[in-house]
Amino acid sequence: MTDQESTEQPEEAAASSGIGSELSSTVAKLGAGEKLAVLGAAGVMVVWLLFDLLIDEYGIGEPSFILAGLVVAAAYFHHNRGSADWSVDYVTVVKVAGIFLGLLGAWTLVEQVRADLFDRNATDIIAALGYYVGTITSGIGAWQLKRG
Repeated sequence: MTDQESTEQPEEAAASSGIGSELSSTVAKLGAGEKLAVLGAAGVMVVWLLFDLLIDEYGIGEPSFILAGLVVAAAYFHHNRGSADWSVDYVTVVKVAGIFLGLLGAWTLVEQVRADLFDRNATDIIAALGYYVGTITSGIGAWQLKRG
């Protein structure tokens, strides 16, 4: 191994651990309700990415994805970049988007149970359960948020 190779590897490791450490430090800064809201919304985004975009098996729709992205992005920017210059309070953004996400997930659950969702294939059932858990968890977490 040359000197040049040995100096490149620590820089690459530091760059890749920088993103992971920034993400874990952001999660560590979250309060209890905030953590539920953000992690539930992140779960919805994972379900959308995996089952709707990549596998194209179970579609959750754009409103859920947009609300989930809003919750995750608001938390990230608030805790890492600051939100003092926002025209709407951070807690209000997360609370409104998270509660609407939870209500949308609960409403979708009721509609799909009535439409016999659970008579479909296993992929649809797994995706739907992940979606319902993520949306309802986000809604409950947002409901628990208090103004700071």
